[in-house]
Amino acid sequence: MISMEKTVLRCIEEIGPTGRFQLCMAIMCFISALFSGYLTFHFQSLTVSPEVVCLSQACKVLLNSDDPETTKEVMCSTVRHKDWTFVEGHKENFLTEFNLYCDRKWLISMGGTLYFVGFFFAVAPLSSITDKIGRKRSTELFVFSHILLILLLAISTSLYQVIICRILLGAAHGGMSVAMSVAFYEFTTAKPAMLNMMISSAGFSLGGGLSGLVAMWSAHWMQTLVPPLVGFAVLLTLFHFIVPETPHWLFAKGNESAAICSLNEVAKFNGYPALQNVGLVSVSGEATSSKKYQKSNILWNIPFLRNSIARLSFAWFTVAICYYGLEFNAGSLGNEYVIMMLMGCFDTPFKLAMYVYAGKVGRQWACQTYLGLAMFCLILSGVPALNLISIYGSITLKIILVACGRALGAAVFALLYIYTTEILPTLVRSLGLSCCSTAARVGSLLSPCVILVDEISPYIIYVFTVVCLMIAMKLLRGIPETLGKPLPNNLEDCEKLFCGGEIKRKKVEDPFKLDSLKM
Repeated sequence: MISMEKTVLRCIEEIGPTGRFQLCMAIMCFISALFSGYLTFHFQSLTVSPEVVCLSQACKVLLNSDDPETTKEVMCSTVRHKDWTFVEGHKENFLTEFNLYCDRKWLISMGGTLYFVGFFFAVAPLSSITDKIGRKRSTELFVFSHILLILLLAISTSLYQVIICRILLGAAHGGMSVAMSVAFYEFTTAKPAMLNMMISSAGFSLGGGLSGLVAMWSAHWMQTLVPPLVGFAVLLTLFHFIVPETPHWLFAKGNESAAICSLNEVAKFNGYPALQNVGLVSVSGEATSSKKYQKSNILWNIPFLRNSIARLSFAWFTVAICYYGLEFNAGSLGNEYVIMMLMGCFDTPFKLAMYVYAGKVGRQWACQTYLGLAMFCLILSGVPALNLISIYGSITLKIILVACGRALGAAVFALLYIYTTEILPTLVRSLGLSCCSTAARVGSLLSPCVILVDEISPYIIYVFTVVCLMIAMKLLRGIPETLGKPLPNNLEDCEKLFCGGEIKRKKVEDPFKLDSLKM
């Protein structure tokens, strides 16, 4: 006989929102983020270019000449391949195998961009799959897709096969990131979820550094695929045997008994007693009002919601440019392998500091501070004299400043996920997040192009990033603080959050105000 009714969240609080199970889930999220970051920057790590001489037609004729005296006049090495030559001897690598030099160099930027194209187009449809088949099965499907695509990438014999695998890996990354994040959120509470997001974001950055390290020491480019292959295999095994389907999803599908069984599995793992005589109930009124809530009309016709989405979307775009653009520009600063590893290491302490700082001073002030410091670091990095000050070996003060600027932007990137969630009302929250994520993907799609822009001037990317940071700081001032305030469930909650005032609507009625109906 049922003696007490509770919500799923209340049950999770009773069985331990920060127990051993959540720790295992956090480790799995970290593994997922680590090797997702590894694959994101894998193509860049493989295309670190040694110095070459691009051959003109005349040079080709002279190299093919039988006259040894004529050939000596040409400044080319003895290693020759199609339309280019090495200035000095180099071992065979990814670039030599697929001829990514000279007039084919643009394929390097395209290879990096197409990964984000796959991510961009896959987030929305694959997120709907997660809602239909469940968090557990969708996560296992996307992780298995990573394993299969890595194996296909390893046996690719043409650049087109490599690019197709990269696009599909980006799509699988988009689906897995959503499924893993949602699964963790539905097994814990808000504060542990925020900490997990910061740690996972740091893991993504470390993955980019790990990619450069492995590429530097690998004898053949195919060997660089071994770490993510092993990592995702371990992740799939752990997730299959440890994680049950989330109780939130099971209860939403009407399977209350399975939801209670899922909660009891977590309770057993955490060392808590099983739930007894409990009936699950939903949050009052939310399901009823959702049927009448016109999401797109409410989001775009309520001025403060529309303006907030526009401001936040530009901030997402800016930090994506700051993060990915400076990462892809690493080759212009020196040894690309070393700089990628340095940037990955800088991200972790800045993101953990952001978790503490944002919890004390608030989301808005934390974003403003970090964006301002990032802008300051990038402006200082433009001083030519700083590139002559050596910190350790080939690492100069300019490299340190650029790495700090990128790490500060990356920390804001992680916080914006939380800030955007806390601004929007419940029934348009996912739609608003998808709009902001789309803006960020536009920034990430443009980022690989800095390889081509760098040939015009190495300062273009820094000037563009600084200007965007200034605009983002100005726009974020119009977003209210959310620290310590409850998540807004409806428009009335948002009115309070935005300091009150009457909402100007365009022929849209608030579905929660039913007293206006005439009898």
